[in-house]
Order: sequence, then structure tokens, then C-alpha cells
Amino acid sequence: SLHSMMFAFPCGQPSSELSLFRVRSLAAVLLTAGLVRGSETTPVPFKLSLEWFWNPDHLPFLVAQEKGFFQDNNLNVTIIEPDDHFEPVKHLSANGATAPEDLDAAVTETIHLAQDRYTLGAGKLLGFSRFLHTLGGVMYPEAKQSGSFKPRLTIQRPRDMCQPGKQLRIQYPGAPGIGGIAIVKSMVEFDGGSCNATEIIPVNEGFFHTKALIEDKADVATLIFANFELPEARSKGLDVSFFDLKRYGVPDICQLVLMANPQAVSKSPSKFRGMNRALREAIDWIKLNPEAAKEVWYAKFPVKDSAEKSMMDDILGRTLYMFPHQQDLSADYWAGLEAWLSATEQIVRPNMDHSTLRSPDYWTNDLAFEQITGATLAAKRCAEASDACSAS
Repeated sequence: SLHSMMFAFPCGQPSSELSLFRVRSLAAVLLTAGLVRGSETTPVPFKLSLEWFWNPDHLPFLVAQEKGFFQDNNLNVTIIEPDDHFEPVKHLSANGATAPEDLDAAVTETIHLAQDRYTLGAGKLLGFSRFLHTLGGVMYPEAKQSGSFKPRLTIQRPRDMCQPGKQLRIQYPGAPGIGGIAIVKSMVEFDGGSCNATEIIPVNEGFFHTKALIEDKADVATLIFANFELPEARSKGLDVSFFDLKRYGVPDICQLVLMANPQAVSKSPSKFRGMNRALREAIDWIKLNPEAAKEVWYAKFPVKDSAEKSMMDDILGRTLYMFPHQQDLSADYWAGLEAWLSATEQIVRPNMDHSTLRSPDYWTNDLAFEQITGATLAAKRCAEASDACSAS
């Protein structure tokens, strides 16, 4: 079950893989208390679930807390780590028209938001804020290694991933589902190759992509973020490279967004607008103060040795550039993503004219464009329950 965790970094760092991040007691990093600065208004509770364990992709949330942006927007925010990557969806969508009380919003990737829309149906989830847009795709060990590791396959371009008569082991968190396979096949075919004569083996080591490659459990890993997995793998002595999704026929899905229950957003739009504003302010601050932003991270997550410091410097240096100023996503973006998901049989869309551009019913730019009030969102998203929607 989803659970809150108190921040208490142990004096001795655990020695497990990615020990810097695998500390489960972290929620109070973003747990506020007291009153809004300069105000007698009691902050509104806001519970948010990450999609994974804490890592620098989530730096805007930490900055928003440390620099008072949550408080400035009348929010008392608690951050939780899910036991399972897909668990928050169950909480946000479980109660239909009755907004869930145990969770306000969650981090997800754009591809998962679209997939969940067609798995769960309309009116279950609503995405409203993009806060990370990074490079990403399929990571693979380079043929020439500086260390002792010897890759099974020689891969230099996407079509090399599928070689006739050989086996390809693909690491991805949703295995054995078709998502990771669809990404690889799309890239191979875009590069003029085919996977018809290749035996594909799905591998699921969760999000531990580097671990799967180093332990020779997989030949390639997807979906990796270049700002995180590349420095991590190289710091562990593995020479890696990656194929960028958008260069080889796959939509640009390496983007993190926030999602909520649409009825909850309609009922309390000011709360979600406050989250958007706090994130925007935090990202602006990070861009203007990159070195200070790194220190905010290290103050909460100290490194245990020089090797980890070197890795984290590289990860943070790359990640600071991946936070976009704009929080919106266009109808064209969602149409392209849906078309690819449908073509690769990851979703089944209703019979309708998909050539006509339309805004998806699971995403709104109203918050990003500051066009939201209780009344306008009610009219757009919950006309059937307008008596439950209140103005901001």
C-alpha cells in the first residue's frame, strides 16, 4: 500500500545497489508544517506519489520545499514512494466520480498516462503538468570495453539489436508486456532491419537497467533516461551508449508529468494550480541558480565517497538542463503518441476519425496556461457532476 515515510538518513550508508536512493524513509523531505509565510491561512494538505524512488529527476519538488514555494502557494506537501511503479494509478482511478482521499496526484510518464487511459477508460485520470523532458531510449554496452565486460552482441546501430538466428534479451520494467519490445522493434525497423528471425527474451529487473546489463541478464535496456543511466553505468565501469527514441521512429516519451483524478481537480482547482505554480517557480530558480540547486540536493542526500560524488555531479549536471519552463503538451504530441501506441498494438482506440486533431480527454493545459477556475474546468471535465465542482 502507499505509505508515508519520515526523513531520517542513517549515519552509515547502506551498501546495496543505488544505496543513495534506496532509502525508504524520505517523505518528510517535502513535508511542510506551520502557516504560509506572511499569512494566517492554514496550508492545504497535498499528497503526491513519485513514480520511483527519489532521484535528481525530482529535484524541483525538493527545491520547492526548501525555498518555500509550496508554502507560498498555500500547500502542505507530503511526498511518498510507491511500493510498485503502477500502484498510484489504482488509487487515483479507483473511486470513479468520488475523488480519492488518500492521494492527490502522482508522477508518471506520458506513455503510461496514455496507456492507462485506454486500459481504464475515460474520466479516470487527468494529466496536468510536465516537469521533466529528457533524452532517452535504448541503452546498450559498446563493443569495445575498457574493462573486462564482454557484450554478447556487437551493436553499433539500431538494426544491430535484432540479428538473424541470435537471441536478444531486452530489459524493461513492464516485461513481459509488449512495451519494451515495441520500442526496440520500431527502432530496428526504422533503421531498415527486422526482428522476425530473432528470438526476443523480455527481462524485468525493475528500473535497475545498469544492473541488468552489468550482470549480463540483458543485452539492451529500455526505457532509459540519458541524464541518469548513462552516468550511472559509466561510473560502474560499463562503457555504454544509447539510441535516442525520437531519431528512430518512436515518440518522445521520456517526459515526466503529474496526473490526478479529474473530479478531484474539478473540485479543488486552486490546490492543483498551486502545485503547478510551485513547480514552475522551483524550475525557474534551478535554472538561475544551478550550483545552489546541486547543494540543495546534497544537503538532503549526502554522498558516501568520492566515486559516488563524481557520479552524482555528472547526473545532476545533466539533469538540471532537463526541466522545461513550459508545462504544457500539445494535441499534436498526444495524437502522435496514440498513433504509435495503436500501430504497435499497445492500446485499442475506439472507431472514430483519428485524422482530425483533438485534445485528449486525459490531459489539460488549463493549469499550465493559468486558464483554470473551478467553473471552467467543471464545464470541460465534469459537467455531469457540476454540483460537486466549486470555483477557485
